[in-house]
Amino acid sequence: MIVRQHPRFHASFSGTLIHRRERHAISKSHDLSRRGCRVKSTCPAYTGMKVDLLLMLPNNKIPIVIQGAVVRWSGAEGIGIEFPSLASPHQELLEGVIQQLEAGVLRGKHCAPISGRA
Repeated sequence: MIVRQHPRFHASFSGTLIHRRERHAISKSHDLSRRGCRVKSTCPAYTGMKVDLLLMLPNNKIPIVIQGAVVRWSGAEGIGIEFPSLASPHQELLEGVIQQLEAGVLRGKHCAPISGRA
């Protein structure tokens, strides 16, 4: 079993994945944590690929900008992306969403903690 540093939460959000100045829509979001996410996109992702993300998360009017994220895996289950340290105010925006997920505030918006999975 994989032990994760940060809990993941089921999360429904939209966004854009950018690689080499090409924009690819995030067609489905699966989960979100303080340090990463799992999404589906038309982008032909590969392990080690550097991407930028624009994430439109629940209750946020402005996107969270994540530059220099790294694809950790890609396959039928989606694309696993690790976030680097985020610049302010994007770190604070993401932290606010994660705190709402932890408190269960966003569960009515298709968000819930993931349990029992690696």
